[in-house]
Amino acid sequence: MTLPFKAVAVDMDGTFLDDNHEYDAKEFDRILTELERQNVQFIVASGRPYARLKEDFKGFTDRIDFVSVNGARLIAHDKEVGLTPMDKELVLQLIDYVTSRYPHVTTMVYGPKRAYLLASDPKEDKAFLSYFAKDTAEVASWQDLPDKEYVEITFNCSGKEAHAIETGFNNEHGQVISAFGSADFAVDVNAYGVSKATGLKEMLAKFGLTSDDLIAFGDGGNDVPMLKLAKYSYAMENGMPVAKETARFVAPKNTESGVFKVLQKYIDESK
Repeated sequence: MTLPFKAVAVDMDGTFLDDNHEYDAKEFDRILTELERQNVQFIVASGRPYARLKEDFKGFTDRIDFVSVNGARLIAHDKEVGLTPMDKELVLQLIDYVTSRYPHVTTMVYGPKRAYLLASDPKEDKAFLSYFAKDTAEVASWQDLPDKEYVEITFNCSGKEAHAIETGFNNEHGQVISAFGSADFAVDVNAYGVSKATGLKEMLAKFGLTSDDLIAFGDGGNDVPMLKLAKYSYAMENGMPVAKETARFVAPKNTESGVFKVLQKYIDESK
């Protein structure tokens, strides 16, 4: 027998990683080797930027591919193969819209290579958000953003606010953004139509594969599009209700190596 899928897509926080933001590298190497033996592609699909993911998967980057910043930037074999940015003017309009309605949020803006924080924001909030970006810089004002284009904005407000932010802003400016509650405490915003699903479709096509060949694991609102896409979709037991309502199956908790357990079960059954 062979595995019923040809590609694996995993979210990071709350899914592949435990609550200490770690994973068992030795176990991953063992499972990845078996997947490679059966010609299965391994894709990390995350809201994190590639700068952070490259560090997370040090020693593995030549063996896996990345749908980063929720599908806005695609990396294959350490090379950018897809980019869907927002221009600076749109970013500034969105930040003004959100902060005027949610004045206590801390904001992080992701450029293709570096993320930016406001220097005046609380130190502890900046430290927390900086972890997810890896490479950050501070600006005195959002007007000082140096790049022309950006791939994602993260607001540290309730994930439940994502729909209100998306619909409210799009009602004023046209269909220009997509917003996801990536966690209970964060909203991720990308260019309209960008999602992990769109990024995965593009990546799968490069391998000559379709959604019927995909198994996907996620726990948050930003995972819903890829869970809808994948033929074999798993929400983590610890996941947000919207993820569990969308997925076909439930995997054990991220703290119990749920992704590894499900993949190992398929591997055992394929022998």
